[in-house]
Amino acid sequence: MGGRTMNATAYDTLKTHYAKDWGRAVNHRFVNELVSDRLDDKTLRGYLIQDWQFSYDFYSLMGEAIATADTMSAKVRLGQQLGFIANDENSYFHERFRQLNGRESERLSTELTPASAGFRKLYRQTVDAHSYAQALAVLVVAESMYLDWAEERTAHGTSMPEKAQNVGWVEVHRGEDFTEWVDFLIEEFNRVADPENDDVADCFANAVHYELGFFDDAYAWEDGTDKVIRG
Repeated sequence: MGGRTMNATAYDTLKTHYAKDWGRAVNHRFVNELVSDRLDDKTLRGYLIQDWQFSYDFYSLMGEAIATADTMSAKVRLGQQLGFIANDENSYFHERFRQLNGRESERLSTELTPASAGFRKLYRQTVDAHSYAQALAVLVVAESMYLDWAEERTAHGTSMPEKAQNVGWVEVHRGEDFTEWVDFLIEEFNRVADPENDDVADCFANAVHYELGFFDDAYAWEDGTDKVIRG
């Protein structure tokens, strides 16, 4: 992967290494349209249905992080966040499915986009690795990247979206509580992870790749096709 800058943290080292794709995700068309209320409801509906597909495995990944964390304080903080996801974020999904006429059959048996399938595989492989550092590598990308776009795109006086379905997705990924959660993940990752470890670096890299791909795949059906071919 290349040498590590003196005094650079594990998180900064890996984020810098994948800065191009990170920036593409944070400034993606999907994000721009979401925060400006220009996102088509059908696009958001498909995106959320896909997100729901790998939520099952995300819960497992959070559980694995709790199981492999090496301090009680970390286990408690991870458990608190899992409770939030199971309540507030889960409620957002169900409210939006009702609003956007998402059928239960779609949520249970929809075809996966390439990024969704990739996420499910990545989460399952990370769970099977039984490594706290690898679990954190995936979690820290998923959460800090969303904090980046949610905070950056609504900062400096930029107006928030007004549609409930859009503002809700922004609000669960910004603010004091979510920032504290992301800071915790970054601190834990820096504490236990070696960015030169291939397994850790691969988890981080794959998470960045699939996060960007997930935004791309939100537009999978705009041209009438049933999937996106990614090189």
